Amino acid sequence: MTRLRAIPPYAVPSLVIVALTAFLAFALVRLFQVEQAMRVNVDENMLWVVTQAQVASHRLDQAVNRRALGNSAEDPELRLDILSSRLTLMDDGPQRRYLAAEGLEPRLDEALARMQALRETITTTPGEARFAPERLTPHLDALMASLNRIANRVMMAEWESTGSRLDTYRNSLEKVIAAIVGIGLSGAILVMLLVSALRQRRAAQRGLMAHRDRLEEEVERHIYRYRQAAEALAQALDRERGVSEFYRSFAAMVSHQFRTPLAVIDSGLQRLLRRHHQFTPEQRSERYARLREAVAQMTRLVESSLTAARLDGKQVEPSMGRHSLSGIVDHLCRLQSEATGTQRLETQHGTAEPWAWCDRALTEQVLANLVNNALKYSPGDRPVRITTAREGGRVICQVTDFGPGIPADEQPQLFERFYRGSNATGTDGTGLGLNIALHLARIQHGDLTLHSTPGEGTRVTLWLPAADTSEASDEQP
Repeated sequence: MTRLRAIPPYAVPSLVIVALTAFLAFALVRLFQVEQAMRVNVDENMLWVVTQAQVASHRLDQAVNRRALGNSAEDPELRLDILSSRLTLMDDGPQRRYLAAEGLEPRLDEALARMQALRETITTTPGEARFAPERLTPHLDALMASLNRIANRVMMAEWESTGSRLDTYRNSLEKVIAAIVGIGLSGAILVMLLVSALRQRRAAQRGLMAHRDRLEEEVERHIYRYRQAAEALAQALDRERGVSEFYRSFAAMVSHQFRTPLAVIDSGLQRLLRRHHQFTPEQRSERYARLREAVAQMTRLVESSLTAARLDGKQVEPSMGRHSLSGIVDHLCRLQSEATGTQRLETQHGTAEPWAWCDRALTEQVLANLVNNALKYSPGDRPVRITTAREGGRVICQVTDFGPGIPADEQPQLFERFYRGSNATGTDGTGLGLNIALHLARIQHGDLTLHSTPGEGTRVTLWLPAADTSEASDEQP
């Protein structure tokens, strides 16, 4: 008789692990599919868009009637522009496709035609008679009727879609629960096998572990002081290397960057000393302004250098707390406008308040660097856009300019210390701003990213950890 081969001891655990992995993969795939379906369905929701258009039409009707009653504070043209923007949003690609799929495209075209008739009535009528209710009400009533029909149909479609999604989600949930049950059973079998194996080895391991613990304690007692000394020496060496490297770079930068403002100050003062009687008050004021600009440039160089030295010496310790990122941005823009008189800063905040877990002072310094760079490297007639939002467990602030952009081959080097792009020639700068901003963001457990298209502009994004909104700070921005 031939002997039956013994089953390898690892065969059963391997099969259990394979089954556990299969169940887990199936559950994850189904959950991912549900999440994707939910994300797509949320994007297709049209009810809010149509409701906003309805509200805008009623407010226009109210403004026209109040204006006719003598309330000159009402502005029907503004309400007409708002209504036009809402209808334009409905006419956008995804929204129009949604309405076309529901058979509402003729209603939308009718509403757009009524909107055009409203505009033509106002633009072709002279004087205050442009806002006469008897001229506008027929078009406006027809427009509101079309919007009401669209809203009713969209609401019914949303109800039907929601019911279908709930059925799909329920089916998926049942499958996921079955997979979880399979995972539990496989895990239980695997635990039983592991417990059985551990019981067989526990007695031998107990003595070995006790002996090992005694040896480790003995060794730790002898080398503890030497380890502390070695760690302190390594840290001191790292700091020394960083400081040495900084001073080498700083010396090179000083010899190059400080020379220009010093030369401007020296030559300007010499001219004022020799020829101040020949200058008119306007000429002297112009030269004083140049000297102040040179001094301000040197001040910025010194401040940036000192911040970089503190970072190298690990002397910057963040004081973390919950702060409103939109409040920080509004406060910074207000200070920038008061200090420079610029009106180029445009802010846009998301619907959810972006509470960040950060150090307010360090975050203000990061954003100030980004905003100053955007103002400096973009044309004086173009705006700088600042937006904030919350994305999952993080909050973001994007600073976008519409300047010349940055060549793609130079973008990976922009965060290096003292590096300046090839198109920054002729513009004051030290090459420290972005490097300092990146380090300040990272010590707050955040990050900086940059995207630039030559000829179109540059967008720098600050990422910070999101704070718990239920315990948001009561600070005043």
